[in-house]
Amino acid sequence: MKFHVVLMSLVLALSTGCAGSRALCPREGGRTWSEVQSEHFRIQTNLTPQSATTTALELEKLRRALLLAWGTDFNPPGSVDVILLRNTNELKEFIQGDYVGFVAPTQQGTLLVMSGEGYVLDDGPEQELQTHELAHELSRHVLLRQSRWLAEGLAQYLQTTHVKVSTQEAVLGRANKNSLAYVRQHGWLDVDDLWAWDQKESMSAAETQQHYASAWVWVHYLINMHTERFDELQTRLARAEDPRSAWDIAFKDAGDLRGDLRTFVWSGRSAILTLPLPPVPRDVTVRELDSADVHALRGRMHLHGIGARPQEERIQRARAEVEQGLKEDPVSVSVAVLAAQLQQNPQEHLARARTLVQAHPDDGRAWDLLAEHLDMNSERQAMEQARQRAAELLPNDSRILASLAAHYQQTQQPEKGLPVARRAVELAPGDPYALTLQAAMSFQLDRCKEALGLQRRALDMLHESTPDSYRKQLRDRLQLFEAKCGTNTRGAVP
Repeated sequence: MKFHVVLMSLVLALSTGCAGSRALCPREGGRTWSEVQSEHFRIQTNLTPQSATTTALELEKLRRALLLAWGTDFNPPGSVDVILLRNTNELKEFIQGDYVGFVAPTQQGTLLVMSGEGYVLDDGPEQELQTHELAHELSRHVLLRQSRWLAEGLAQYLQTTHVKVSTQEAVLGRANKNSLAYVRQHGWLDVDDLWAWDQKESMSAAETQQHYASAWVWVHYLINMHTERFDELQTRLARAEDPRSAWDIAFKDAGDLRGDLRTFVWSGRSAILTLPLPPVPRDVTVRELDSADVHALRGRMHLHGIGARPQEERIQRARAEVEQGLKEDPVSVSVAVLAAQLQQNPQEHLARARTLVQAHPDDGRAWDLLAEHLDMNSERQAMEQARQRAAELLPNDSRILASLAAHYQQTQQPEKGLPVARRAVELAPGDPYALTLQAAMSFQLDRCKEALGLQRRALDMLHESTPDSYRKQLRDRLQLFEAKCGTNTRGAVP
């Protein structure tokens, strides 16, 4: 999610810092960059390794606090990429506007970019930015089907979570002050209107803000005043039941929800939970990044940054970083991956990928890049072998596994592809692409109920960053499945 429109609470005036400060690579006079890897975060930064390690451990604590929303034993797999710049002045090169950071969906997964002036997390907008996105990441491992209003309302509810430094306790359930102020001043949408949010393909900034605030107030109210019913709703969604049907069952005969909500909004009463923070993983690895890696990071930030800069200019800036990165290291896998995303010369990328797998035979990204540029018709076997090698080297990368599954699906090998797709979905239950692949191969194997359930799950996981064209593509595919299988299989996915 990019927060430059909807989460106005995260917009701050940028602090001053050193004028003209840029996050350069060491060869251009910049500071040394390092990569700090904890169990669930990979931080790439020009802060000191000690500061980056502190940030990684703080993020692990924040993640663990969020998990308490679903119990003390819940701990799903997955890792988030973080680019951490020294200060907000360095961030200005990649964004336009007064922001503390941004989050972007990328081909490699979620990317979180933030400044390091407050690298020890405090109870402020920076933490809310991180917490909101982490809440989305984690909830997708629990709620296998989600309506948009519930997903966004729950993320806002959880974004006020913080860890008390003095006692190492997690605090959940505080009111979202900005959304509360909005609904008290402007009112809120009825829950029936929020259910229609999934079908809206474009909204104004004002409409978006209204939907977010309304989603938060409904979730906050239901968690506080109808706890058991809300728990039942989550349980049913965790079984991949149809969201609206799950709602109708969980809140049947619940009384006057709308009238009670109005009383709740103005009463100011809500439950705040303070719970002991379970142990968090503390092991980290640190390695120094070379200049080519830094240019790849700079290119990613240019490409995915937020603000008014035209996309074509972002692409040009990213390409300039690629050119410099290749001068620094012609066989840098990080730079080659970014270069391929910028879609310049396919034959050039193929030649580079062949060189990469020779220079880095144990890097799954290189084999994945080779597979991407081989010709399906003339080099199908080589493509499959490259996909398989990438999956062997990166067995916990859901995107790599999804690419192998897609190859099996395209080559009419659903028996081989279905187990791979299932593993990709296990690792990333909220990934619409992996879900759609599993659905397609289930459909190929005449498993109608499974195909329909998975395709509906994929549609549920499409939120604000999804292009309208992809949303339509998934809806059309669901209609195709329904035409063959019927529409009366709305229960849980087997």
